[in-house]
Amino acid sequence: MQLRRDFFMGGTLKHYLILNLTVFVWGFTGVLGKEIDLAADKIVFFRMGIAFTSLLLIGVFLKNKRSITPRQLAILLSTGVVVGLHWFAFFESIKLSTVSIGVVCMSSATLFTAILEPLILKRQWLVSEFVLSLVIVGGIILIIGFEPQYILGIIVGLISAFLAALFGVLNGKHIRSMPSFQITKYEMLGGFITMALILAGTNALDDQLFVISNNDWIFLLILGLVCTTAAFMISVWLMKFLSPFTVSMGLNMEPIYAILIALVLDYSRGERTENMSVGFYVGTCIIIGSIFINAYVKMKKSRA
Repeated sequence: MQLRRDFFMGGTLKHYLILNLTVFVWGFTGVLGKEIDLAADKIVFFRMGIAFTSLLLIGVFLKNKRSITPRQLAILLSTGVVVGLHWFAFFESIKLSTVSIGVVCMSSATLFTAILEPLILKRQWLVSEFVLSLVIVGGIILIIGFEPQYILGIIVGLISAFLAALFGVLNGKHIRSMPSFQITKYEMLGGFITMALILAGTNALDDQLFVISNNDWIFLLILGLVCTTAAFMISVWLMKFLSPFTVSMGLNMEPIYAILIALVLDYSRGERTENMSVGFYVGTCIIIGSIFINAYVKMKKSRA
């Protein structure tokens, strides 16, 4: 009963519904990446460009904006490089395998966070995180054993998860001294510049870059405006009403939503690209279950 009171403290039913709707929207990220008929680097180029432009316009109407120093700007742009490479690896993983594989690999970010947080934020190592990390590794090994044809996609997905954990921990450090809106805006710019340089290095930054079908433009706008800018703004607003534990528990639903969305779309078309083995779903349950257990253990320690 005490856990239930803590879980629902500080918010109304409306806030919990909005949280789940936001996470559900994020679940479309991988599906859109699979649907867009562009290479992963181009998808990220447009996603971050659209998100940065929209945040720039939103910033015009915001009051009491906190400025940042040139040094902080350089730090945020550098972190944006990590964000851009993370999304690049994430979409590439999906292109090389399936949406289900990509989002499950992303769940392993918890494992990498447990390793990186003590190193970067200078906090002590936790035995519970080490044990749960080993369980997550077991789930990943199980998935690889049952889905060996997607080994390259799994490897790239794990790289994506590592980069996600890295910029997540870095942002945990940045948020102590910099405003969240500025963090996101300049990280989007840093990632956009990174993708532009990658495209230039492969001679893909030319007039043909913008020759995109109408459907792909629509998907890119949804990805940049809805799944990135709007979802971010809403998630920040929700932090005024919901505890960090509640939000983290909600975010753990993203891979579940993404897999369900991909399966529904798959079956509606009569395809079987997302039809994975039993071993995959067992491994997925192990990984996601470990994440929920980790959140519960941290909540208990925080209360203590």
